[in-house]
Amino acid sequence: MSPPAVTCSGYAGPVTSPDAAPASPPGLSVLFVCTGNVCRSPFAELLLRAQVPGLAVASRGIHALAGEPMERQMAAELARRGGDPEGFRARQVTVADLGADLVLTMSPRQRRFLVEEHPAAARRSGLLGHVPQLAALAAAHGGLDRDVIAQWSRARHPGGQEVPDPYRRPPEVAAATAARLEDLLGQLAPLLAAAR
Repeated sequence: MSPPAVTCSGYAGPVTSPDAAPASPPGLSVLFVCTGNVCRSPFAELLLRAQVPGLAVASRGIHALAGEPMERQMAAELARRGGDPEGFRARQVTVADLGADLVLTMSPRQRRFLVEEHPAAARRSGLLGHVPQLAALAAAHGGLDRDVIAQWSRARHPGGQEVPDPYRRPPEVAAATAARLEDLLGQLAPLLAAAR
């Protein structure tokens, strides 16, 4: 039997509780969250995994198209950049997933959903579009750690940093979204590699 749907901020989807959370390797763990977990968040997960091998990184959806593969256009954009979409399947975000050290959403609405449902996520979550501010804060504090993440999560950041959703949109939207994600991950990867 499936868990009941949770409706919040315009999203309806279960936030489930698995029996046990997977163990993570040393260092910071990262979770990317988008809506369906077939475009933006898997692209970010799989490209970051290629950039920082061994990093504990995952992606989920707040209204996941559970079991679906990565969307075709974004999978092609990922492959062009050295990521491997083969075998990926969308998954619904769980309470255990939100225990990641750094939870990055693609929109303010997605972050609000997570924080409203799980207030503890507020101290370790933010928008992927605000990674430049995280990088600046980490540089000022000698590197990225959980305290820097908590400080960044509490800070106010400029608006307009949402990563556009390319789902069922023209190929040029997928290309632009992939380029934006690649740029942001290029700023995030060195921080995470140095934090290991």
